[in-house]
Amino acid sequence: MTLSPQAEHVALQVLGKYCRKGNLTRSLRDFLPSADLSRTERDNVANVLHQIVRWKKLYTYLLQQEGKEATPEALLSSALSAAEQRRTNLPAEYQYSCSQYVARLFTLHPDWAEFLNSIPPTTLCVNQNLGTKAEVIDHLRMDRLPFHEGTLGTAVISPSSEIKQSSVIRERLAFVQDESSQLVAWMTAGVGQQICDCCAGNGGKTLALASILQNTAQIDAVEVNESRRLTLQQRLVAFHAQATVRSSMDSSRYDVVLVDAPCSGLGAARRNPEAKYIEGVDDFPTIQGEILQRASQSVREHGFLVYAVCTITPEETSSVIASFTSSAPFDMMPAPSAFSS
Repeated sequence: MTLSPQAEHVALQVLGKYCRKGNLTRSLRDFLPSADLSRTERDNVANVLHQIVRWKKLYTYLLQQEGKEATPEALLSSALSAAEQRRTNLPAEYQYSCSQYVARLFTLHPDWAEFLNSIPPTTLCVNQNLGTKAEVIDHLRMDRLPFHEGTLGTAVISPSSEIKQSSVIRERLAFVQDESSQLVAWMTAGVGQQICDCCAGNGGKTLALASILQNTAQIDAVEVNESRRLTLQQRLVAFHAQATVRSSMDSSRYDVVLVDAPCSGLGAARRNPEAKYIEGVDDFPTIQGEILQRASQSVREHGFLVYAVCTITPEETSSVIASFTSSAPFDMMPAPSAFSS
């Protein structure tokens, strides 16, 4: 990849702040929207900066081997010259550019490492309350954007980030959501008509549930954070999705309760490469177990409890599940392999 001189200047501004403060998303937000760049140039800047964060530990190591400091200029030069191609036979933490904690996990699962270090496509979830997948596809063809249909009935996938500015997004016919997140919504929608999304956040899975079920189910979206509740309510209105937003669980019982729990986020490292540098899982397993215990009280007899996290650490997945099911009256069910419309 090459950058124009102006795009390179903006990239160095963003990178300078990131190196001082961390948080790539915030650093991009502070500079990119107001930069006098074309949409393509802004996308190029965002892509190269994600590449730098993805390979930052490797780039820093290679620069140190050459007796150089990992300045913003040196890191940008490393990315533009594809220095990650020089990672063969290095220790795992440099080969995969991650913390020692994550390197131990990646060593056991090198296929996970390669996947999480790959560049993700942009995936849309079709909003079936305003249109159909066929209509979304027609719009994308008119916009001359590359795409293919995903495995799920609501998923459309594009290698181009320009799809985020397409007409289907502007007209609320779809929203950006990874297919794995859509899969969780499909699993939840498939086992009940009275649903509680008990960690709703900004409402991604609530919107997906409303789309999949086309507003035919009772959906309660619980979010303790007031700002996120406001965002969720606004998104429900914008996407013509029907759900009741709550600040806490009450005495209601549901066919299915979805626990999309807070977590370390390692499984989302393709989109947020900073997640690869976590040194552990902190107190997430304790929080996840506590949320599961509370949520289980709202599942009616013969109902379902769906547990989902955006991570692959055993402490937050198999260990949490084993601990919970050892004392709770729930049986494990195999997840279906795929869904379609």
